[in-house]
Parts: sequence; structure tokens; C-alpha cells
Amino acid sequence: MSRELDSLDLAEGSRLAVVEGPDGLAALPMVREADGTWRRARPGDGAAEALLALLAAAPGVHTRGCFTVHAWTARPAAGERAVAVDQTNESVIVGDAAVVKWATHLQQGPHPAPHRIEVLRANGFRFMPNPWGLITWQPADGAQTLVVNVDEYLPGAVDGWTWAVEDMVAAARDGRIEALKSAAAEVGAVVAELHAALSGTASAATDADARRWRETALATLEEARALSISPLTELLADGRAEIEHLLGSLGGLAGSPVLDGHGDLHVGQVLRHAGGYVVTDFDGNPVLPAAERALPIPAALDVAGMTQSLAHVAIVARRHHQLDAAALAAADHAAREVFLASYSARLAALGGAGLYDPQPLRAFRLQQVLREIVYAARHLPRWMYVPDAALPALLEERTPGGS
Repeated sequence: MSRELDSLDLAEGSRLAVVEGPDGLAALPMVREADGTWRRARPGDGAAEALLALLAAAPGVHTRGCFTVHAWTARPAAGERAVAVDQTNESVIVGDAAVVKWATHLQQGPHPAPHRIEVLRANGFRFMPNPWGLITWQPADGAQTLVVNVDEYLPGAVDGWTWAVEDMVAAARDGRIEALKSAAAEVGAVVAELHAALSGTASAATDADARRWRETALATLEEARALSISPLTELLADGRAEIEHLLGSLGGLAGSPVLDGHGDLHVGQVLRHAGGYVVTDFDGNPVLPAAERALPIPAALDVAGMTQSLAHVAIVARRHHQLDAAALAAADHAAREVFLASYSARLAALGGAGLYDPQPLRAFRLQQVLREIVYAARHLPRWMYVPDAALPALLEERTPGGS
């Protein structure tokens, strides 16, 4: 049985409701029937159009009860259609101009996206879908969380797990490695632009920060060891001393630079479209407690997430295509090397070289692989082949940058 906790009127006959149900809190678009009863809105019922009209009517920041409306557009749009993929939340495309994402599985606050998007907008960051607006909700006894956000719709945009795998396959099978390297270089520059735009949030890591990173990483190791039922079990046991030493080094990062980074950066968060590449989803890492998702991070954490995901792209490519092993290894290595070089060069050119310390890169990459083990074991067993291959490969790397 569901219970409505709060609501925001969008237009006559449309509202956004925060509902408590068996699966937790949800933010649901609602429409009123002719008999006065309310039901959940479907694409085509006009709730998303009503939301855009609300944003367009009063650009700026407005508080309505427990809701805060951030409106950055004066442009309405009409015509709704659903995004035809399975999602944690529910997205609706309006007028081929905007994407409305209802938080149908509400994350506990505080939510990092509103602040990060505000900072990026203020600093002219161009490499994200243009944000049209968002709405947060803060109950009297709780933290602010995101209930709906609206971004520009990018026709033909392709998710990174598609374009990157395609580029990796083309490089290994057809020798088109320059296209892969060009993509990696562009993404490296985009990540540098992201960090430069967030540089005003920079500070120094505290002893408590470093201790938390170390303890979190070691706890992830123990969880991965407990959950692993794959060939990784023996490797996690045999390599435990080396893994613990590497993860333990995160405890020495007190005093290093931190900033309000992306927090969950990987190729899946980078869309390719006609205008280039854009970064999406500033919600923070969903595996962390809510309060930690909003905390500053080392730039190396974002860089490690992207670097390791490029290694995973090669593993996915190998799984689904017949590829020469040597050619694939060369393409994989080249993509990561070019990404790191492009990131560092662009960040330096933007005056942000001091934001990035590459020393913890390998440790953060290792932590990401361990999280993949936990994720696969708990939610998606068919994904386990990725950390099965990624962990031994990472432990065998001996390059100074761990790329």
C-alpha cells in the first residue's frame, strides 16, 4: 500500500507526488481523472509538458513548501514519448527537445547533483547536456534530495558502452586505431574541462578523508572476497597482501587536493552525439552512503573510473567479437595511455595541473574492480566475466602510472 507524503502542483490536473511504498520513496507524476481521482501519469498524459511549462514560466530558484524549483530555461516543449529502455528511474522525451527524468526510485539525500550542476553552469562547462531545470524535495526532518531533473535532448546520442566498444572492436579488428585514440583524447580533454570547471570547489583532504578512503577500500575488498564464487576467489586470497598494501596507500592522501568531482565516472556516463562528447549523471556513486556521495574527492578517482572502464571496454569487446589478442591488447593500452595524456595536458593548459595527483590512480582502479565484483555478485552475475579478467590484468601492470 502506498502513501502520498507531499505533492507539488505542476498545472491544473497535473502534479508531482512524493509517495512512500513497499520499495521506499518515489517521485511520481500524477494526473487527475474526470471523476476527480488521481493516477500515475504515463507518457502522453501531459505531466512532463506541464513541468516544462512550470520551469519556463519563472526562471530562477523558487521554494514551494518542501520543494525547491531550479529553472534555467524559458522554453516550453510539447509532445511526450517514453525512453524505450529499462531504467532505474523513468525518462520522458518532450518535443525532441528535452528529457524529463522522474526519480521513481528516490535516493536518500543529501543529493550532490543540484550543487554540482549549478557550479558547472556558472563556470560555463559546455560538455554536458544543457540543463533545463530540476526540482528537489526536503522534508522537515530530512535532507534535500532530487525528485526530477530536465536536460536537453540530444538526438542520436550513443551511450559509452556502445560507442567505446564499437571503436575498440574497429581498432583491433580493422586497424582503425586512430579513431579510437581520437575518441580517447577527446574524452580526456572533456574530463579535464570538467575538473577545471569545478576547481573553485577544491580544498585539501583531511586525515579523516584519507582514513575513510582507506577503510572503505579495504571493506570493499572483504566484501568482494566474501561474495566471489569465480576464479577470482583464489586470486583474492593469493594476492591479498599486495592488494591490501595498494588499497592501504589511500590512507596517506591527507593534504592532497580534492574537489566536487563527478564521483561515478565511466564510459557509460559519456554520450557521443553530433556535437562531440558530453558527461551525464552527476548523482555521485550509488554504492556509497548518501552523505558520502556529496563529499569532495581526489580528481584521480574520476580519472581512475574512466581509465578502468576503458579496460573493461576491451574485455566486453573480446567477449562478443572474434579479435586478435595482441591487436586488442595494443588498442586497449593505447586508449588508456591517450586518455591519460590528453587529460593531463588539457588540465595543465587550463591552469589546473595542481588539482590532479596521479599517485593513487592504481589503487582507485583496483577499488573499482572490487566494486564490480560486488555488483556482479549481488545484482548482475553475467557481468562477473569483466572483473574476472580485469583483476589479474590490473595486478600484472607494473607501469609507473598504472595505466
